Amino acid sequence: TQLDTEQKKYLKTVRKSANLLLTVINDVLDFSRIEAGKLELDPTPFAVEEMLDIALNPLAIQAQQKNLRFEWNITPDVPGVLMGDPDRLNQIIINLTSNAIKFTESGYVSVLVDLEDQTEQTLSLHISVTDTGIGISKDKQEVIFEAFSQADASMTRQYGGTGLGLAISSRLVEMMRGRMWVESE
Repeated sequence: TQLDTEQKKYLKTVRKSANLLLTVINDVLDFSRIEAGKLELDPTPFAVEEMLDIALNPLAIQAQQKNLRFEWNITPDVPGVLMGDPDRLNQIIINLTSNAIKFTESGYVSVLVDLEDQTEQTLSLHISVTDTGIGISKDKQEVIFEAFSQADASMTRQYGGTGLGLAISSRLVEMMRGRMWVESE
């Protein structure tokens, strides 16, 4: 049946709340599996550009709704197909980029995928997410990678989140034999 304006508003609220709850549940489950040593990577060949499009196209809409310039690029030296866990890499990129969008009120968010190192057996990417957001003070930069931590307690009230996304992403990057860090002002 047709919904009136008030019903549509309520349904949007319910849907948004359900999606937020699902995100929290998935984060807690992922974090629990990582902590228990039960989360395993599933290496498979994947197309880098396709994986990035899947991760970032929905986020482009969020950036557009905030009037942010949003761009992503893959440097030409990155091979088109890689072996790795595209779902977990996707999860990391989505987490970092959605945080950048969440904490940026004006300006831009940019994602760059660059080749860092390559041998016969391995390849390392440098994936950077850059934004003109609020920044993180030096004394809080290490804390943001700890479970249930955010740079500032008031952030939870203002921006939402569980404080698990960066902890999960950081541990996934470690499982991929990489490293994650922040540079901020």
